[in-house]
Amino acid sequence: MNRDSYPHYQRDCGWTHPRNLQRTRPSLEDDDDCDAIIIGGGYTGIGIAAQLQMLRPNDDIRILEAETIGSGSPGRNSGFLLEHAFGATSPGMASELYQHYRRTHQTLLQNGLGDKKAQPARIFKGAATERGLKALRTLEQFLNASQQPFAPLSADAMTELTGSRYYKAGIELPGNSLLNPFDLITNLARNLPASVTLYEQSPAIRLFREQGMWRAQTPRGTLRAPKVFLANNAFASALGYGNAYSVKIFTYAGITPQLSGAIFSRYSQHGQWGLLPAHRLGSTLRSTDDNRILIRGLYGYESEGNDSVKDMLATSLFSRFPELQAYGLEDWWGGTTSLTANGAPLWGELKDGLYVSIGCNGVGIIKGTLLGQQLANYACGEPHIDVARLMDKPGWMPPEPFRRLGFQAVSAYERRMAGAER
Repeated sequence: MNRDSYPHYQRDCGWTHPRNLQRTRPSLEDDDDCDAIIIGGGYTGIGIAAQLQMLRPNDDIRILEAETIGSGSPGRNSGFLLEHAFGATSPGMASELYQHYRRTHQTLLQNGLGDKKAQPARIFKGAATERGLKALRTLEQFLNASQQPFAPLSADAMTELTGSRYYKAGIELPGNSLLNPFDLITNLARNLPASVTLYEQSPAIRLFREQGMWRAQTPRGTLRAPKVFLANNAFASALGYGNAYSVKIFTYAGITPQLSGAIFSRYSQHGQWGLLPAHRLGSTLRSTDDNRILIRGLYGYESEGNDSVKDMLATSLFSRFPELQAYGLEDWWGGTTSLTANGAPLWGELKDGLYVSIGCNGVGIIKGTLLGQQLANYACGEPHIDVARLMDKPGWMPPEPFRRLGFQAVSAYERRMAGAER
């Protein structure tokens, strides 16, 4: 069995109780034919499925999810729905991409909230160092040029929003949302049309073409279809695709226990908030609607870290909120993301009938959904965005061991540059 084609997380994520991670849908247990196979039941895969069904309502569409919905990477992230476009080929392309992200954002809120409503939230970039302040000034110029809304925040404003005096300045990014990612992905899966079949605990362990049909093999069954869509991000390389352009990275999150209303109000005077670091290796922080503080940071190459990760996350959190040391971190967990050399996705048709969208680069909810929807349009011959024009094409990555050595060298340098942003 090809166990590298799907994740094996050491810890459950802290966004929900472990009982909610149990399988509620069937696994693939036999051999069958269909019209389209989608490998990966995350935001991109569900985006592909929903769009395919709209375009081809009579098609038999199947999704192979390696785990249970919500227990994998889509339910492990920080829950930021970002419609600002930071990764584009030019300010003009960022402006265009921003409009696509805005529309996708609204679709996600309509389809992914269930009975809940989006919580008002303040989302901003924050800088704790002189290098971070320089990065904010550069970002302000880019946002101005690309006509994306923002507002500068002073050190006092950052303290008022977060309850921490750690940050020197910030940039508010209006229009974005904070959600529980487990709730979002499970609601999106629940709202799939009845003509879409989703299999849980059915990892694709082999993918090959035979007699004009693609065959996706799982531990207990096989699907055959003329079209297959790879939406499993960094794990696509274990099936033989994308290895020259994408690398699997682990990142980590820790979360406090639920705080009393009196304690939590110190950190939420103006409601829910989310902070993105000025440096890409800095720490992301946010409040939650159940009165907790979450921190996300650290990166590991191709394999999950050990219990020392919790201590490092705690150190970063307590440097910003020293008084939270009395409460500690209640839980911590890892998740994967797929990085490309220049931040551009690997997207399009790689072979006849084989379509891919991988390389979310850590911002996968809105971006991944949009790319999935557009990939379905492309596969059906419908109008679609020009992904390469807007986001570029991914750069080539060297083979091992040079790739690992390069990652370690760049990461060590970037960690030094990040300094107190970490």
